[in-house]
Amino acid sequence: MFLFHLILTFVLHVMNGVYATILAWVQSPNHGKMQIFTLLASSNFIGMLFYVPMQLIRVRKEPNKISKLFICYHLKGYPRSAWILTFFTATFWVLANFSTVYSFRYASHPSVIQGLSLLMPFMVFFISKVFKISKKLPRFIIPAFFISVGGCLMMILGVNKSQDDNELPNTNNTVAVILGILFDIFAAFFFSFQQKICRTYKINAEVLLILIGQIYLPLTLALSFILKEDWGVFKNLGVEGWMFMLYITIGIMCLSRLGQTQMVIEIGAALYSTVQAIRLPSTMVSDYVVLKANPHWPLQYIGAIIVFISISLFLGYQAYLERKTKNNNKKNNKKAFFDPSTSSFIEESEDDSETNLLGKSGINYETGLSDTENNFIDSDVSIEKGKIN
Repeated sequence: MFLFHLILTFVLHVMNGVYATILAWVQSPNHGKMQIFTLLASSNFIGMLFYVPMQLIRVRKEPNKISKLFICYHLKGYPRSAWILTFFTATFWVLANFSTVYSFRYASHPSVIQGLSLLMPFMVFFISKVFKISKKLPRFIIPAFFISVGGCLMMILGVNKSQDDNELPNTNNTVAVILGILFDIFAAFFFSFQQKICRTYKINAEVLLILIGQIYLPLTLALSFILKEDWGVFKNLGVEGWMFMLYITIGIMCLSRLGQTQMVIEIGAALYSTVQAIRLPSTMVSDYVVLKANPHWPLQYIGAIIVFISISLFLGYQAYLERKTKNNNKKNNKKAFFDPSTSSFIEESEDDSETNLLGKSGINYETGLSDTENNFIDSDVSIEKGKIN
């Protein structure tokens, strides 16, 4: 079964790699002509229709099952700071969604933005350290980060030197890169705060995103109508356009995110994230097939190889540490979490607790993992344990 889960993990990451190219296609003035908030509202509406019934089925034998779909139920009795943190988490989720989708709208080569999105796990570690969600940074994170950034810069320079006939109409690679960087920041804040909320208030990650979706969906709908976006675009999508929209809504928003949630449970967050670098070559291939955006400048290829190798090695090392931690805990029958910065196991004690943003204990030692090891998942704001698309 492990091999099957690993193959399925590859498939899910390839799907998300192709997703980047399709986002660019459906927003292109020469193809889908879909405007940003129309796309966000319609696709996430389908996601809500998929996950709300699933959650109701999951809690069908529990009391107050309808109430559990509303944020007031989960935060009842908690201080005002809990509501504030949840509000900021929802805000970062909205901003991350907006920035990543819009970045592909302006990118002549979506693979460059995909490369930038792979830097997000580093940002999660840094932000978790700043806000004391995690005590220390993992080993090798600084060299791995700068090597990966160097690879991304080579890809960006390669795009600037590529032939002009590769560029799609109305693209702006500078704007796309800025939005891609903002996505890394917003998504890292979201993942870090999501982790804290789920651990502190015992809220399932899927439920949390359903709760946040209650804010996100009406907001994007309202903005779409305020900006007078043309919803009649659905009439002119054509067969190819509808296939791509079905891919986004059913393939990514529903099936892919459900699969990612399950794979994190089956093989672990760190190992699942180790494979995510495969998104970059899959985006490059789909760029060529769908958008005819073939990188002619060698810097793009060299940069992509550097990013792929550095991200894979760093996250692979984290996966090794995660497995080592689990084996150690099982062998010694101890409840302990692993500190990747020191390669040491820290046993649970009454005095050994990390600073909580809300003043309550948020550490859960039952998983045997540090707080940040579950935050390696993906470039799209998504519904799973520690993750987005």
